[in-house]
Amino acid sequence: MTFDPWADEGAPEQVKEPAGELSLLAVEFDDPLKAQEALLASLRLAKRGAIHLDDAAIVTKAESGKIRIHQTKDTSTGQGAAAGGWVGMLAGLLFMAPLVGAVLGAAIGGIWAKLRDIGISDKQMAKMGESLERGDAAVFLLFRPEAPTTLVRELRRFDGTVLFSSLEAGLTEEIAAALDEMV
Repeated sequence: MTFDPWADEGAPEQVKEPAGELSLLAVEFDDPLKAQEALLASLRLAKRGAIHLDDAAIVTKAESGKIRIHQTKDTSTGQGAAAGGWVGMLAGLLFMAPLVGAVLGAAIGGIWAKLRDIGISDKQMAKMGESLERGDAAVFLLFRPEAPTTLVRELRRFDGTVLFSSLEAGLTEEIAAALDEMV
């Protein structure tokens, strides 16, 4: 038996084209492991076509009060430096100075990765992370719900609180109620 994300949506058998704007949903949990489990459930929903997931992150607030962002889409400084190093070395071969090109490329790649913020805004997540209790975590999803009923049904498994939502008010209320009634 295969999972049909459209089962409760009354959609035709053909696959729907993604349409509409992306929305941001942040859900707070009293344990970082619960946030990780919710993120995994979201990835499964995306794989099944119930949501179109553009970016996701987990924000934790340590007992010390430090905010940590674990984002799925941003390029790390090290990744940027490594990629820049290879590109710089190849460019340096043209000018007979591959080592100089690699060093310059690594520096430029590292800076580029540090300044580049794609997907969910790191500043916005850090600001919302300040409102978390120490030891708590939040999962942030930048997505488009393709099968809202399936999404709400999946969220009933989790005990959390909507921290922020740019979804339509009715769907936000359904999600908040689903998180509140956890099965």
